Amino acid sequence: MTLRLMLADDHTAFREALCLFLELQADIRVVSEVTDGHGVLREFTPSQPDVVCMDVNMQGFSGIQATRELLRQHANARVIGLSAHVDLRRVAEMLGAGALGYVVKGSPGAELLAAIRAVGRGEVYLSPELGIASVADLARYAIPPG
Repeated sequence: MTLRLMLADDHTAFREALCLFLELQADIRVVSEVTDGHGVLREFTPSQPDVVCMDVNMQGFSGIQATRELLRQHANARVIGLSAHVDLRRVAEMLGAGALGYVVKGSPGAELLAAIRAVGRGEVYLSPELGIASVADLARYAIPPG
């Protein structure tokens, strides 16, 4: 089965390089590239991705906001948060918004592939660089509802 993937990142060079890398994979097809959270919401239905790789820190409408709204509109959407930084508060926010995975951008390509395939199966994937074993380990970083 080929996984259909949407890439959402406001850094053009990173997104284009990632797209080229992913297109070398026989089981992954990039069906949409967007630069912000609004693009994710606009392109999700027409492109019908199985997985969305979402930059956490996009300008304007952040990846966290976009993930929350995407899952409100499409409860079965599967999202992986991507960030250049290991910030466990942001990880907790992204997973709290509904993402199933989180990968640090500096990770090896094989790690992102593992995350895409795991999330495509509906499994949780957390980058080993985060230093946490499970989503439950993030509880102390969660922002209390206010």
